Amino acid sequence: MKYFKFIIIALLAIAFSSCKSYKSNIILNAEQSDVNWKDTISKVIVQYPIKVGDRIQFSIFTNLGESIIDPAGNLVAAPVTYGDENSNNIAKPSYEVLEDGSCFFPVVGKLVVNGLRTSQLDSVLSSKFESYYNGVFVISKVINKKVIVIGGKGGQIIPFTSNMNLIEVLAIYGGLDDKSKGYNIRIIRGDLKSPEVTVVNLSTIKDMKRTVVSLKPDDIIYIEPVRRPGSESIRDNLYFFNIIQVIITTTILFRTL
Repeated sequence: MKYFKFIIIALLAIAFSSCKSYKSNIILNAEQSDVNWKDTISKVIVQYPIKVGDRIQFSIFTNLGESIIDPAGNLVAAPVTYGDENSNNIAKPSYEVLEDGSCFFPVVGKLVVNGLRTSQLDSVLSSKFESYYNGVFVISKVINKKVIVIGGKGGQIIPFTSNMNLIEVLAIYGGLDDKSKGYNIRIIRGDLKSPEVTVVNLSTIKDMKRTVVSLKPDDIIYIEPVRRPGSESIRDNLYFFNIIQVIITTTILFRTL
């Protein structure tokens, strides 16, 4: 009976020590004051400067968009894309921004693009290709901008799109499992030798409003894992409990004999 009471007390201690962990992945709890739905939402598209190491893809249109021209000289049908998806990235060539900030483009040659936004690059390329085609306009994009997510499900590199926010990234990552703390998500930004770190709490709508959840390219998102000291200590010291169990069993066996 004495040993039975000891086991019951140990189990209760483990259960209470892990209670908070069961709610750690529940996020965006809303109170009545948080319900303020609006029908129209204005969204400004942010363009980030091109930097060394970026890979650029572009499409050239002529005759006011009636056809698309491959810089190699082959006419191809205009691809159908929706939003900011990169469904045609594999088939189309890309051009890397070199260490000196320049990029070599077909036909027009080497251009300095470091620090330009994609809209500015579109204007530069349009003026360069105007010598070869009539009514030219160019649409360019950087295809290797990304954010990095590290959490209970492992690490994942997610392509960055305009105006991407933390909720979108968590959805792509697969959400939060029971090993993730929704109230302790860190966004690490900038030079890793001197980074900017923001701690985001998504437990409630009110907590989310107090933190910055918009992202920038190359952000690192770290989702702190849940620690359960009770169950983890039992798992790590299971051999010790096995020894105690053997001793108790052996003692009871000798006493009964």
